[in-house]
Amino acid sequence: KDVNRGWTINCPSGWNKFEGEVGAYDVKWQDLVDPTANIKVSSNPVKSTTTSIDALGEIGPLGESLAEKRNAKLIRSEERLTDSILFYTFEFAISDGTHQLLSLSVNKGRVWSLDASSKESKWGKSKELYYNVIRSFTPKLV
Repeated sequence: KDVNRGWTINCPSGWNKFEGEVGAYDVKWQDLVDPTANIKVSSNPVKSTTTSIDALGEIGPLGESLAEKRNAKLIRSEERLTDSILFYTFEFAISDGTHQLLSLSVNKGRVWSLDASSKESKWGKSKELYYNVIRSFTPKLV
């Protein structure tokens, strides 16, 4: 729980935590053993009329657009509704050998981005951990 920022997440224990880097992330966790494995939370203000992530479009076309911008292959996309907040989650295989999970949502006048990535070669071992972290994130205190 981060009371000051107003969100909750179950992040991996034993990972290094870094406070925000302006324009990059609000908080980042990095694996001690493999520094390329990391989880980042970031947020940006949106118009007060934007109340849900579906304002960005339907999940399928949005996922394809995000994949193209990353020079990646979209592996999977899913929607979930938690505490009346709609989340879009995308799984990408990026051409540089990185595997990424990206979850997007809108709450409290902000678009929230949760980015979990690791080397493609380590993805099989870390996939479940990353999905659990992504699904635990709620941009409000519960």
